[in-house]
Amino acid sequence: MATDFRGYLTLLERRLHLDPSERDEIVNELHVHVQDRVLERIENGQSPEAALRETLDSLGTARELADGFYEVHSRGPWRHTALAVVPHLLLALTYAFHLWTNPMWVAAMMLIAISASVVGWRKGRPRWAYPWLGYSLIAPIVSWGLAMSAVGYGAWGVLTSGTLPLGMPIYVASFVYFAISLWVVIKFVSRVARPDWVMASLAILPVPFLAYWFFFFFNWGFAVEENARQLREVDSSAAIIFLIIAAATAIFYRIGRRLVRVALLAITTPSLIVLAWMSYQGGRGYVAVFLFAVMSMAVLLSPALFDLKDPKDDDEEQFPGVATTGLADFIE
Repeated sequence: MATDFRGYLTLLERRLHLDPSERDEIVNELHVHVQDRVLERIENGQSPEAALRETLDSLGTARELADGFYEVHSRGPWRHTALAVVPHLLLALTYAFHLWTNPMWVAAMMLIAISASVVGWRKGRPRWAYPWLGYSLIAPIVSWGLAMSAVGYGAWGVLTSGTLPLGMPIYVASFVYFAISLWVVIKFVSRVARPDWVMASLAILPVPFLAYWFFFFFNWGFAVEENARQLREVDSSAAIIFLIIAAATAIFYRIGRRLVRVALLAITTPSLIVLAWMSYQGGRGYVAVFLFAVMSMAVLLSPALFDLKDPKDDDEEQFPGVATTGLADFIE
């Protein structure tokens, strides 16, 4: 029995959670490397099957090799790290100087985020682009909340008074908008998450906190000047939180091990929610913040649904040795 090299490469490609260009380059280089080692062993008197088997045995399993490649290649250059933390620093600046109350500044921030996302998307989604892509989703997420608030308001009106407080076309438009935009975002997230769902989770790292902040914002009543002043008083806490997100992002980019990255995200998200809760509400409503932290973890890990393990992986990992067809073609 000789190891099926094509099956080995297929499993390796499936476990290489890297950009497609990097993945193809690694697979091509590995193919050349294995071919050279096999030819050397054949020249030393081994049979082609034995030469291929020993060469692949020296590499280890596809899972181990993929993990090693990921640890080395996923870090990227320092400039990617710097570009990735910029949006978080801009948000920290926005809250530190209360600039979120300036519509022109908010519009400029959204324009910058969308522009950076478009540039990153056109360049093949380099690693620095993921945080920018996450912020570009804020506008549709906020609009979802507004649309569902209108629907909820209508449902409450029907239950309490038997009439719709707003016209039926508004509710129909809200449902249609929510369905279409949800489909678009799911398609978008799936494209982002398929190469590496951990990077997609990094992209949405600020989303739970921003959702919490918007909830707090509307709960206080943004139209009342007195409450707006109270909101500005906690902006320093929000600025600190975004500085923490920036630091966590920088650490994430400099860590190569995938499991450590997941642990970093899993620790950061609920910690930020608890910090915001203590700063904004002084420790009240601990059950609600616990539920919100759990929901935040669910949102953070949701991109993993796009990377569910193929059941065939276990079979290929457990039974890598199969009769090789076309071995002569590989050697040639």
